Amino acid sequence: MVEGKCTFGTRMPIDIHMLNEIIYREVKHFKNYKIYRPNFGSIPVTGKFYAAHDQLTAESQEQTELVDDYTHNVAQTRAKGPRSKYSSPATENQSYGWYTTPLVPMDRNDTRFYHPMTESPQTKIEIIISMSNPKNKKD
Repeated sequence: MVEGKCTFGTRMPIDIHMLNEIIYREVKHFKNYKIYRPNFGSIPVTGKFYAAHDQLTAESQEQTELVDDYTHNVAQTRAKGPRSKYSSPATENQSYGWYTTPLVPMDRNDTRFYHPMTESPQTKIEIIISMSNPKNKKD
């Protein structure tokens, strides 16, 4: 290097042997296949609606009845809810709405313990908004 000359932007000399070794180690674990053979035995993650082998075949009457019975049973089970399945709440979130009857019976006519708010600011605003809407007005 020349003394007093600006060396900004100049590169260090590349050791070609070091570069060749780096490339060799990177490429060593890769193999480039020239012929691709798909594995037809594997099950695809998603089906293709346009593929001939994924099309629905004509079902017999028995198969159709079995499917209908199964879907009916699933719909009934889902409609029952967790109360018919479990005797007590299975999760913490279920415990909030599980017990609907109060522990202590309350007389709602006794105003000493029962103080319902007849009108709150939120409900008052909601009533004003709903009444000012011309679509909701009753003629």
